[in-house]
Amino acid sequence: NMQILITGGAGFMGSQLAFFMSERGHKVVVMDNLVRRGSELNLKHFKRRGITFLHGDVRNREDFAALPREIDVLCDTSAQASAITGYANPTFDLSNNALGLVNALEFARTRNLPVIFWSTSRVYSADLVNSFPSEEGATRFAWSKEKFRAQAGDRGVAGFDPDHGFSEELSVDGGEHSIYGLSKLMADLACQEYANAFGVKTVINRFSCVAGPGQFGKSEQGWVTWWAVAHRFGLPLSYIGYGGKQVRDVVFSADVCRLVEMEIQNIDRVAGQVFNIGGGVANSLSLLEATALLREKTGRDVSIARDEPRKADHCIFICDNRKAERVLGWKPLVGIHEGYDRILHWVDENEADLRVMYGGANPAVAVR
Repeated sequence: NMQILITGGAGFMGSQLAFFMSERGHKVVVMDNLVRRGSELNLKHFKRRGITFLHGDVRNREDFAALPREIDVLCDTSAQASAITGYANPTFDLSNNALGLVNALEFARTRNLPVIFWSTSRVYSADLVNSFPSEEGATRFAWSKEKFRAQAGDRGVAGFDPDHGFSEELSVDGGEHSIYGLSKLMADLACQEYANAFGVKTVINRFSCVAGPGQFGKSEQGWVTWWAVAHRFGLPLSYIGYGGKQVRDVVFSADVCRLVEMEIQNIDRVAGQVFNIGGGVANSLSLLEATALLREKTGRDVSIARDEPRKADHCIFICDNRKAERVLGWKPLVGIHEGYDRILHWVDENEADLRVMYGGANPAVAVR
């Protein structure tokens, strides 16, 4: 068994990975600054499961010095994860997501540790992602395969296949990444450079929408879970641009944990590689479709506002997972319906904490 360090480990995905690895018999050390709302609620669960928690900030190199010597792998899930807030304070995103990751890489380099890094689909420019021809349907935008093939010809475009989505070969050049996307791209490239320059065994996962139990979602980040919470509690929602027809693919936390376990087990084979990881075409949906699905599952309508598109937003983003399937034998197993059922079950089990977290929740609305 290993000892696994998870930076940002009290957040949504870090905590889910900590629980998963602990259940597999590994020793887990979590370092987190507890800035993200809800992260403090995981401390009692860490204690109960024997997971070591250390209060620390990836931006402070001295905080790494307090970590135990016996660490076998570093999983960096730390981030300021909202694509909206960075425009108001770019240095906050850059220091958290880029410089913080460099500190983690330096720690890994001196300890000779492999690094599993949480990157994002936001490393791809919205200008490029939105340049592929699409058509507006009743509930979603969809790529126009005929128009694309007429424009691109037989050779197509590197990194894009209208039947499968965006692969790791898609260019990361250009603007319109969002400040958040820029900060993660800087970190993404730092991982690749440290792998090449210093031999640090890095694996980069460019995730699309990740969702699941334990995620304290909100409109600007974690929208898949936020949709479930809002419907359960009768809270208002917003379609931010595209009339609610923008499309994302969703990968659930249980599948992400399986992926990371596979990468750690095969680290010598996958070191230095990049993977696009999402739910794929089968696990894609629009905001309109999510609303209809949650209405069906909860029996509740909520009020929905329509806002202007936000800067650097993708109209359609679906990950092409075929490299992860080819290299690791991984593919997502949890579908949209099952994933939302798991989230709604978690909401019901944690109603009291969630009502405090989402202060606007109407106490008169009963949770079914």
